[in-house]
Amino acid sequence: MTRYKYCDVCKKEVEHPVRKPLETFQKIIWVIVSIATIGIGAIVFLFYNANRKKKYCPTCFTEVRVTSEPVVEEEVDTTPLTPKEKILKKAGVEKETAPTSQPAKIKEPKKAKDATFCPYCGEDIDEGIEKCPYCHSKLKAPHESR
Repeated sequence: MTRYKYCDVCKKEVEHPVRKPLETFQKIIWVIVSIATIGIGAIVFLFYNANRKKKYCPTCFTEVRVTSEPVVEEEVDTTPLTPKEKILKKAGVEKETAPTSQPAKIKEPKKAKDATFCPYCGEDIDEGIEKCPYCHSKLKAPHESR
């Protein structure tokens, strides 16, 4: 029976999974045990490491999903977006489809009072502030202050 391994984070099939690398504290403990036992700990580590399962994605080190059927990847829209379109997509605003003779109109969502979006990063910010608290970009021109 064929088994397929799929990484949900990378959205791709993994042919050769790998072992997850040891954390820093695990390495330190193995070194201390090896030194304290005059090399016997190193032999134990080699047996331990040889028996660890290879079940992680080599790219992102997340655990792969194993299935008996191939995973069909969903079609992802790969058209490049302008910065304005990225912000509108993040804000949940969709463009209306208009005839080509008229410019496209943007449907405005119902917003809470005194709420707006940063034109640079698209995060929710309060109206009337001069700097975005997320990306620290200036929102008001010097002549617009107060």
